[in-house]
Amino acid sequence: MKRIAVVGRGIIGLTSALALLRTTRYHVHVFSRDPVERTASGAAGAYWWPHQIYPEQRVQAWARETYFAYRSEAALAASGVRFHEHFRFCMRSEETSYARALVDEWEEIDGRKHGIAAIESHRLVVPMIDVPIYLEYLEAALADAEGTTSVAHVDSPDSLFPDFDLVVNCTGLGAREFVNDASVVPIRGQSVRIALPKGGLSASTRIVNRRDTLTLVLPRSRDCILGGTAGYGDASLEPRPSETEEIRGRCERAVPAIAGCRVLGVTVGLRPGRPAVRLELESAQTPHPVIHNYGHGGGGYTVAWGCAKDVVAIADRCFS
Repeated sequence: MKRIAVVGRGIIGLTSALALLRTTRYHVHVFSRDPVERTASGAAGAYWWPHQIYPEQRVQAWARETYFAYRSEAALAASGVRFHEHFRFCMRSEETSYARALVDEWEEIDGRKHGIAAIESHRLVVPMIDVPIYLEYLEAALADAEGTTSVAHVDSPDSLFPDFDLVVNCTGLGAREFVNDASVVPIRGQSVRIALPKGGLSASTRIVNRRDTLTLVLPRSRDCILGGTAGYGDASLEPRPSETEEIRGRCERAVPAIAGCRVLGVTVGLRPGRPAVRLELESAQTPHPVIHNYGHGGGGYTVAWGCAKDVVAIADRCFS
């Protein structure tokens, strides 16, 4: 059995490792600089919808594959995945409207009936991923499949040879140093975690507005995530109190039921922006095969399983 090193322990690294392990053809070890809860994926909302991820044609295929994977996982209570209502109000034309064709249930609605005057308004049913539960579920699945992990800094793909036969690079923003890719840019996202309102909240709400801000109310099983920001090129991990107040104000105007709910915490994560996702076998002439799978912007949870399927196909071709 070939030995594969996966570098990166966020949603992209974990799903790539699991997809490889489930073939039963590979031994897989996952390296990460940080524990899973401290990765960018650990700071995410998250729900299924492409955000700041390109190119559209490949994203559509990956997103649809991932949608089907979540449908299967939603049947497992321990996964933290469920399908729920999502209300989407577009104050401007949005580049990801193609995603509506990928889901099984959506309809146009009158935003004014929800107190929001938008160019386009829709009700959809999409997968919601309760991140702390889901990452714990993936880590357990990895262990059950006899995958191994370690928290360690890895300088470059070459440093893992000859101990491994193949390296899968899922370093996200870390690809700037790991493979010297200057096209990867941080997209800073700050979000606020609040207690659920009395009686709970069954649907998520998203208002698409300016490029650097977003309005998102995303209820989870134990709390509710309010978003947020999308600061292109901003690498600061320090929470900004002024942004916290702005986020709360926007979200409370959109969903009055959350007004006054207790703040449980503020989270900042750096999405790995790139002009296009890099998912390919290293093209340089080298005896050391490296599969790159990074640059997913804010769409990692939306395309993860589709990308993982492609990683397996490339790995199989390497050893055929």
